Amino acid sequence: MRTYIRNTLLAALLAAAIPAQAAIQTWNFSGTVDSGSLLGQNYVGQFSFDDLGLTGSGDEYLAVSSLGMQFNGTAFTLADELATTEAAFADGSFLGMNFSAANFTFITGSVDTSDAFLALDDGAANVIYAPVPEPETYALMLAGLGLVGMKLRARNKRITLSNSGV
Repeated sequence: MRTYIRNTLLAALLAAAIPAQAAIQTWNFSGTVDSGSLLGQNYVGQFSFDDLGLTGSGDEYLAVSSLGMQFNGTAFTLADELATTEAAFADGSFLGMNFSAANFTFITGSVDTSDAFLALDDGAANVIYAPVPEPETYALMLAGLGLVGMKLRARNKRITLSNSGV
């Protein structure tokens, strides 16, 4: 048990000591129009940005490098924007995306994404943001599960051998 606690603490210290590297972040977003002439219409999309310039202090805006969105039977991309498309942050907390097209504008949240919304010409829609995990995250998770499985298998083998009198 002591070894387990020691190893866990060592891993936590190493993880804290190694700085996180900046990477391309990808986020999914979706929502449903809850007022106006498009009531009940759904939209979905995805955007990416590089978080290299993120300091985690104050209001920050990072340029969106890719955007794809489906809304009311129309596909939208960065080429359809009317203003600069940005990912907004306040003290390191993601607030949402700034994006304007012909008849709608994404409005960021004030403290986080909970009050972000999509403003339409004659209505509004909710916005739900979800980060897309990086492939390395899945690989690390699978490696961890594999190690836990190997440990359990070795433990069960020791228990079986000790119970059989070997």
